[in-house]
Amino acid sequence: MRFGPELIERLLGYLVSEITGCLGAGLHTERRLVRAVGGTERLDQAQWELGVGPVIDAAGDEDVVRTADLAGDRRWPELAGLTGADGVGVVAVPGSWDENGPVLLTVYLDHEPKEDDLRVIERVEPVLATAAAVVEFCADEVVRADQMVTMVQHRRVIEQAKGLVMAASGVHSGTAFQTLVRASQHFNVKLNELATALVEQVGGAPVTEQEPEAGPGTAAPGRRAREAAERTWLALRR
Repeated sequence: MRFGPELIERLLGYLVSEITGCLGAGLHTERRLVRAVGGTERLDQAQWELGVGPVIDAAGDEDVVRTADLAGDRRWPELAGLTGADGVGVVAVPGSWDENGPVLLTVYLDHEPKEDDLRVIERVEPVLATAAAVVEFCADEVVRADQMVTMVQHRRVIEQAKGLVMAASGVHSGTAFQTLVRASQHFNVKLNELATALVEQVGGAPVTEQEPEAGPGTAAPGRRAREAAERTWLALRR
C-alpha cells in the first residue's frame, strides 16, 4: 500500500478544525516543512530561513515551545518585522515516530496558547507522527500490512510510556517523549524497547498480557532495556 502527503494534510486540517481560533498548522521532518494548512506556511518557512523562532528552539532543545506573540517575543527579535506574525500565538511540539524519525508540529493561534489547546494537540500529535512515519520514512517503499501493524504497535507502547512519564513528572506530552528519547540514547537501547520495558515494569506484567491486542509485533525487551527502564523510572520518581 502507498500513502501520499494528502493524508498529513487532512490530519492537519482536522487539528485546525478542532481548536477554536486556530490559524493553521504545519508538520516538519528532517528540519524541513512537509505540509502546512491554514495559510501559515510562510511563518514556518521564515523561521527555518532566519534560523530563529519557536520552530528552531523546539527542534534544537527537543521541548515544547510556546509564545503568545510570535512577532513580539523578545526571544526572537529577528521576527519583529515578520508580516502577519503580530499577536499570533504559537505552539511548537517536537515528537517522533522513534529515535530515528524526528517530527515537529507547529500550531498557530489567534490567542495565547491555552491548556485546552494543548490537550487537543496532544491527542492528535501521535496520529500525525504515525502518518509522518508512513509518508516520509517509507516514501520509496511499498509498506506491507504486517510492517504497518508492527509500527502501530510500537507507537502504542511508546504512547503508554509517555503517559507514565507525564504522570510521574507532571510534564506535557512533548517533554515526556523527549525524556524517553534521551534515556534511550543515554543507555544505548532502542526507544521502543525502553518504552516496552518501562510499561512492563510499572504494570508488573508483559505488555501482551496488559494489552492483549498488542500482538506479536511487541517483542519482549532485553536485559539492557529492562535495566534502563528501572533506572529511568527511579529517576522519575525521585
